[in-house]
Order: sequence, then C-alpha cells, then structure tokens
Amino acid sequence: MRIDSSIQSVGSLNLNDNNKVSLRPSGESFETIFNAAVGLLNDTNQFQIDAQNLQLDYITGKTDDIIALNMAQAKAASSLQFTAQVTNKILTAYQEIMRMSL
Repeated sequence: MRIDSSIQSVGSLNLNDNNKVSLRPSGESFETIFNAAVGLLNDTNQFQIDAQNLQLDYITGKTDDIIALNMAQAKAASSLQFTAQVTNKILTAYQEIMRMSL
C-alpha cells in the first residue's frame, strides 16, 4: 500500500564518527506521512463498504457471484489487519520517542 513507501523513506540510518547510529531525514515531511496514513484509512474503509454492499446484494439476490463476495471480504479483512499493524507500529514508535531523554 501507499504508506509503505512513505514510512520507509522518512529517514535513513547512518553511522557518525563515533560509530553511533543517527537518523538523517530524507526530506519527507510529516504531512506526507500523515496523508498516506489517512489514505490508508480511507482505502480500508472503502474496502469494508464494498464488501458490505456485495454481501447485501448477495443476500437480497441481486447477484450470485459468491467468488467476488469472498474476495471482497478477504480484501477488506487483510486491509483492516494491515491498518491495525501500521497503527500499532506508529504507536510503538511514538512511545519510544516519548521515552527518550533530552
């Protein structure tokens, strides 16, 4: 998904003269990452809505394509799991930043 490239390009790890790791920003702004996260949430929401609509159409007899329904449900479920994992990683990173001493 789109957030992968944004998270990976936030910065790069470098060794400084004292062989300590430092984070060098790669020019990505917080706004870019935030917009990618919002896009991920919107995509996940749309996948859920699409799956619900297909399920309603199948139940009411408007369609008999069970394969499309199963695929839509699987896509929605995997998207939701991915969104939850990204959210957990962001929260973990935030907690680590808050534990850092200045």
